[in-house]
Amino acid sequence: MKHLRTLLAITVAMTFLLGLSVAMRPVELRPTATTHCKEMVLTVSSGTVTSTSCDGELAARVSGLVDESVAGVADILDITWARRADVVIPATDAELVSLVGPAFADMAGVAIRDGATQRVVLNRVRAAPLTTLELRVLLRHEITHVATRDLTSDSAPLWLVEGFADWVAFHGLGVPLRQAAPLLTSDVSALPTDFGGPRRDLAYQQAYSIMVYLESKLGERGVVDFFLQYASLSAVDPRAVDVAGWREFLRSNIG
Repeated sequence: MKHLRTLLAITVAMTFLLGLSVAMRPVELRPTATTHCKEMVLTVSSGTVTSTSCDGELAARVSGLVDESVAGVADILDITWARRADVVIPATDAELVSLVGPAFADMAGVAIRDGATQRVVLNRVRAAPLTTLELRVLLRHEITHVATRDLTSDSAPLWLVEGFADWVAFHGLGVPLRQAAPLLTSDVSALPTDFGGPRRDLAYQQAYSIMVYLESKLGERGVVDFFLQYASLSAVDPRAVDVAGWREFLRSNIG
């Protein structure tokens, strides 16, 4: 993982919260109930938000966005899925790690799967400062992972999985490519692969820009079909993405 906060803000937030967002949950989250913080569950038409009373403000903001976020993803993805999102906001770092594992604990949001159950886990420290736009993008990104999890191979290319989730997340929100991905340059020669190293932020933004480029060639329906065609595989046909064409697209759109 700006609309009017600062161009860099949404991207830093997004990259930081996007990342590899599908993780197995290692242990069950124990109910949180301390002297001051009591477990609370907010129910909306399309899901639930589980948190504690100490994070009531964030939980209320999230619950106010769940229905529209689920609807936004469903409008783009005409596939069979539950069309709901159950969101968990752990009260402590220890509970966050117990849900997503230490490798993902620095992200603002992670989609997890526990058997047949899927949930979106939010990092309260990272998610609370987000603007409404940023929080909406975060939820839509993670809900896209929830919606497509059963169709996505664990070995699918990350540029496809994460780029598509970003594309769905930003779709229709009116955020220009340059604002959503300010680190982008047209100096690209290969599809991004460094999603865990020092160039992680750039890799996510490049992945998103590939989907925007494909939309310019294939249209909205074409991007969805492209994802569905390759998400269940371990690789994308090298001829399916014209890197030279992507590079020229970036030169034309961001300079």
